[in-house]
Amino acid sequence: MAEFFLSLLPIAALLICLLIIKLPAKYASLIAFAIAMAEFVLWFEPGAFGIWVTNSKGLAMAVFVGLIALGAMLLYNLVDVAGGFSRINDFLAQIFKDRFALFIMITWTFSAFLQGIAGYGIPAVIATTILVKAGYDVARSAAASLLGHSWSITFGSMGSSIFAIDMVTDTPIRDTLIDMSYFGSLGMLCCGLGVCFIYGGFRSMLQGLKYVLPAWLIMSAALIGMAYVEMVSVIGFVTGMIGVAVMILLHKLFAKKENIEKNTEKVTDGHRGLFDSVLPYVMVIVMSIGFFILSPKLELSFSFAGYESAQGAIVEAEEDYVTFNILKYPFTIIAITTLLSIAYYLKIKRLKKTDIRVILSTTVKKIKSTEITLLFLLCTASIMMDSGMTTILSTTIVDFAGQGYAFMSSVIGMLGAFITGSNTNANILFGYLQETAALSLGMTTAVICALQSVSASVGGAIGPTTTALVAAAAELSGREAEIYRHTLAPTIITTAVLGLAALLVI
Repeated sequence: MAEFFLSLLPIAALLICLLIIKLPAKYASLIAFAIAMAEFVLWFEPGAFGIWVTNSKGLAMAVFVGLIALGAMLLYNLVDVAGGFSRINDFLAQIFKDRFALFIMITWTFSAFLQGIAGYGIPAVIATTILVKAGYDVARSAAASLLGHSWSITFGSMGSSIFAIDMVTDTPIRDTLIDMSYFGSLGMLCCGLGVCFIYGGFRSMLQGLKYVLPAWLIMSAALIGMAYVEMVSVIGFVTGMIGVAVMILLHKLFAKKENIEKNTEKVTDGHRGLFDSVLPYVMVIVMSIGFFILSPKLELSFSFAGYESAQGAIVEAEEDYVTFNILKYPFTIIAITTLLSIAYYLKIKRLKKTDIRVILSTTVKKIKSTEITLLFLLCTASIMMDSGMTTILSTTIVDFAGQGYAFMSSVIGMLGAFITGSNTNANILFGYLQETAALSLGMTTAVICALQSVSASVGGAIGPTTTALVAAAAELSGREAEIYRHTLAPTIITTAVLGLAALLVI
């Protein structure tokens, strides 16, 4: 039992620092890393070479995931500074006259599209801001924006969460991704119904079925289809984009039947301005599909030597521990898209040369803390895996939960996102633990790894850092309880539904 508490200590420290002391995530992750490192050196006794190898693994993973996060944020800021999102918002406001339909679309599908582009709370902030400016209830707008897009977090940020769990587990990424798409589809439905409930209770939930069910079926088909062909980097925003298109078509259909007056205001710059706004993401989709079909083999791999600790524990050598397929790597695609988009926007005068410096400085400012947090958490995860701490934790939890572990796995995922404030971070810390537990119980590891990521995704709806960010955007700082009053129950229910589904599948 002493080994269990020692193994739990880095995670417990992270929890205390984030939720009780309320330190920023970068400082909380530094403290967790320092504790894990101290235990690693004093308890495991890896020696100088072992310390270097284990932390190098964490650094390699941080570079891989961190560049994706950086690229996603860079492209988002480019489109934002070029006025792209303002034009998209104007277009949506023109199309929708039914305020309930617009509420569902903004919080459930449009925010998911944004999540596919760049996460870190940005989709919920943008969705909340649009709704508040349109006169919707502030607390309900914030809560629905947090809950509505949460199903898509695991597929967002150009696939960073998917790549993160692939980094720390041995389960083939295709197997995990396929199961992830099925759990994601279930989470998508729950979140869509939850948004309707937040809007107006059970009555609105029933009224919203005519929008939610058709959109869910089509979005699910797209999500599952892209999972089977491993379109990791675009799976999130393509699904969200399809959802927006379906919601527009459904609204037109029902508006015509119900004689809802159309909004005749014209969008600034017309359809050309709208096309220019979404062009960077069209380029990302085209290049992702093109490189997927061509499947270039230009790769960069990092391998690590094995070693033996002073206690006699063997850490096996890792061949191709982190592999970059250069042209299929999301950051490469984003970088090419960004350069081409900058040139195009400068040519059509949507950007000035001085804006480029603003875009770069804004990106660095926004992503800096996230990158630091990723580095410390990935090194912590690497230490816990190589030292056996993760195995000790999973063994103890398995002994406690038994065959009910599938349900417990969903709870662990949700709590992981609540603790760390990030789907990616939760996958890094608990992905290997979940896989190890599944193996010891004879469960399908892909199912448990997928459940870990999707339940962590849903848990993002109640993450303290994201909630605080959205509360600030909604001018509810210090009144986060008003938001939690709407998000807590749907999040817990969705987590329970995912856990029960896993029990049936296992």
